[in-house]
Amino acid sequence: MTVGAIHGGFKHNVIPDRVELQLTVRANNEETREQLLSAIERIAEGIGRAAGLPASLLPKVVRTKESTPVTVNDPELAARVRTAIAAGMGDDVFYSEPPSGMGAEDFAYFVRTEHKVPGTYFNVGGTDPADLEAEAAGGPPVPGHHSPFFRIEPEPSIRAGVEAMTLAVLDLLRP
Repeated sequence: MTVGAIHGGFKHNVIPDRVELQLTVRANNEETREQLLSAIERIAEGIGRAAGLPASLLPKVVRTKESTPVTVNDPELAARVRTAIAAGMGDDVFYSEPPSGMGAEDFAYFVRTEHKVPGTYFNVGGTDPADLEAEAAGGPPVPGHHSPFFRIEPEPSIRAGVEAMTLAVLDLLRP
């Protein structure tokens, strides 16, 4: 869960009558995502009740339509794309992490089962290897994609991404 925005009040010395938190909730599957959303609602109400708020002032959790489903790769296609990239760029280009359906933003809509469109989403790294080594040695953590401190090395990232996508497409275009 990420708190991406907090809005409340109009003046530094006046207690606002309302504060809004805008959250992003990501999960590896829809069941866990629903569990997280329900927990947010329970916790918000529970904190309000513990503070002695009357029912009319309890926090309200509003689920907006601005929500993205979990990204689920087609396993067969993902294996084929990985094989094609490895054949062209070598196995050492892969950095494996535990599977995550928490990225990809709107890509999830293209690969939902009701559309019957197989797809696979993968990330192209771009962090300076020295920063990763420093983090592994106990240094500061490497900022993630949604951090204001996120940065990549553009030229090698773009080059690797274009090469990986080209290898995948050429393989998929084979009869």
